[in-house]
Amino acid sequence: MERHCYFESEGARLLAALHIPDEGFPKLPLGLVYLHGWAGYRIGPHQMFTKAARRAEGMGFCSLRFDFRGRGDSEGDTQATTLTTMIADTVAATRFLLAETGLERVALIGDCSGSEVALGTGPLHEAIRAMVLWSAPIVAGDRRLSDSAKKRQIWLTYLRKAFRKETWQKLVGAKLQLGQIRRALASGGKGAGEEGAEVDAEIDWYERFMGFGGERLFIYGGNDPTTVASVEHYEMLCRRANKPFDSFIVPGANHAFYSLAWENQVIDRTLAWLRGQAGV
Repeated sequence: MERHCYFESEGARLLAALHIPDEGFPKLPLGLVYLHGWAGYRIGPHQMFTKAARRAEGMGFCSLRFDFRGRGDSEGDTQATTLTTMIADTVAATRFLLAETGLERVALIGDCSGSEVALGTGPLHEAIRAMVLWSAPIVAGDRRLSDSAKKRQIWLTYLRKAFRKETWQKLVGAKLQLGQIRRALASGGKGAGEEGAEVDAEIDWYERFMGFGGERLFIYGGNDPTTVASVEHYEMLCRRANKPFDSFIVPGANHAFYSLAWENQVIDRTLAWLRGQAGV
């Protein structure tokens, strides 16, 4: 059963999609909360959250997909959204899912910035016991290497496009989004506000990482320019935390897993790992 509903987070009304297995179908003892990226909403990248939640429901998982404050169909000022507000929304979503289902344990599934939010939320609610992190950016460490690699790939992409005939046809026809291209080259692909708000500087990411006692699974695309630096970083942090570094690299995949084969590998590995966390 899939239904839309609302819950509150610090006075804002947030829209969610709640998935609960049909009555009589065995319910697994682990709920799932999906956390979309900075510019996304509750369906996830190319509907990966919707597809994963529906498959998970068929396996017996209860799931909650929702729009963060200021995103999608939730209330809130778009410009006021920060990682701090997203973390508060995730705590509220966790409480809501527990209240609606009667479950006592939750796993977070984050995509890109949603993974940062998962890492920042982990130790803030005792019911959160596991998290799956898709294309997690570096937190609690130096992000310059992965940012440089991402920026370099964006410049190379536009350089290759500059030698294509259709690019010049678009330029002559005034169909190129020059402002958007300038912003992408200057920012290295980061959206407005994605650099982090002043209030986010107060988050002790290292303490949050070390303070989480549950399990983590990291998933990256093999062709994502940020993968090498991110994997090295989180492997080192897990070693310091005396926790296993559980990871899966999707061969050839980009940052957002933009192919059916890639997204199937991500969802397959995610749900298989979560079944293990549920004790199945």
